[in-house]
Amino acid sequence: MQITNLISGIISIIQFQYKLTLDTNSFNYSRFITHLRILLVRLLRNHPNPNQKLDPSLLSFMKIKYNKAYDTAERIATYLHSKMGWTLDSDDKFYLVLHIFRVTSRQEK
Repeated sequence: MQITNLISGIISIIQFQYKLTLDTNSFNYSRFITHLRILLVRLLRNHPNPNQKLDPSLLSFMKIKYNKAYDTAERIATYLHSKMGWTLDSDDKFYLVLHIFRVTSRQEK
């Protein structure tokens, strides 16, 4: 239930930031929800990030290239910190930016 509520909050942040309703039937939406569930379960269980550390310049590139998605990911990180006390590392933010961009890119008008 807790994860479902957090996902709902994250979806609300994205829809507010992009002023759109996400297509819940799209492949990118399904991938995004899967990514969120994996991330949130890992954080809830306090497991370390199993991924290798990405080159920090990749996140810097994402911030420049996909600024709106990056800003939205930062808002989501703030939301998760305020609700659960979690801090997202740069790898988590990188993948979050990527998925936010994918889930919103074909829906923006």
